[in-house]
Amino acid sequence: MIQFLRLVKNENMKLYKRKMLWVMVLVLAAIVALSLVITLKTADKHPKDWKGHLKTEIISKEAELASKKTPKELKPEIKQEIKMDQYRINRNIPPMYDDTAVGFVQSTLGYSGLITLFIIIIASSIVSQEYSWGTIKLVLMRPLKRWKVLLSKYVSVIFNAFVIFLLLMVVSFIVGAIVFGFDDTSSRYVFAERGHIKDVSIFVHFLQYFGSKFVGLIMIAAFAFMLSTIFKNNALAIALSIFIQFAGSIISSLLSVFDKNYAKFIFFNNTDLYQYVEGSPAKGMSLDFSIVILIVYFIIFMGIAIVIFEKRDVTS
Repeated sequence: MIQFLRLVKNENMKLYKRKMLWVMVLVLAAIVALSLVITLKTADKHPKDWKGHLKTEIISKEAELASKKTPKELKPEIKQEIKMDQYRINRNIPPMYDDTAVGFVQSTLGYSGLITLFIIIIASSIVSQEYSWGTIKLVLMRPLKRWKVLLSKYVSVIFNAFVIFLLLMVVSFIVGAIVFGFDDTSSRYVFAERGHIKDVSIFVHFLQYFGSKFVGLIMIAAFAFMLSTIFKNNALAIALSIFIQFAGSIISSLLSVFDKNYAKFIFFNNTDLYQYVEGSPAKGMSLDFSIVILIVYFIIFMGIAIVIFEKRDVTS
């Protein structure tokens, strides 16, 4: 175990020497700064009498709902918004306004997809770059099992993904607290789960969001990591990982729209576990189902990576 931790530490040191990781940190800072600028420029100062404001909103939405000009497909969404507003009033839960500490964190997390993109790039190049640079021989000269060397690289990627994602939340919270303070900051998060209005503590909400997104990140990194092991060419591994990620998501969404039963078994349709908190999972899908599917895919991705890395000849 100590030997493996040393391997992970060594891989971390390699990552810290790469410009890509520090570019990611700069992007993280840019995300927070951009979110702050957008919030300051576009977000209206939240009303002190938020209950009175919501009551006015409810009257306006009810009029919109009664109007013949309102499209039928929008009416269920309006009804749900009315129910959520009334739920907040009845239980004394103020909305999560953008110009509050927790509201700012919520808005900042909307840009976290950029972190996923950078993790894909790092995961898809961490093995292939060793071949491109010719350093793979030096890595395998040590009397270590190949699968341990390979797994240490993956663990290093996931560890740094965790740190970056957590850092984004912590930094955005600190910035939000300093700039906006804690006035009227909601301690509960209200959401709709399959037509039913529920609320959880802010801590539970961010834990659910962070946990579900991080599981997706683990899976996407495993997929990119597999491609990094398969292809010796660094640029090819990165380009293919990014292309398949975006193309696969689009194809999966299209298949779901056309109600194809096999769409639920596609990897990309199961990576976002937060859809079981807020969202509309495809018919026949459940949290347990997605977890099982992800475990199967994870075993396949890592199994392929280990088998190829174990058998590949690196003497030439």
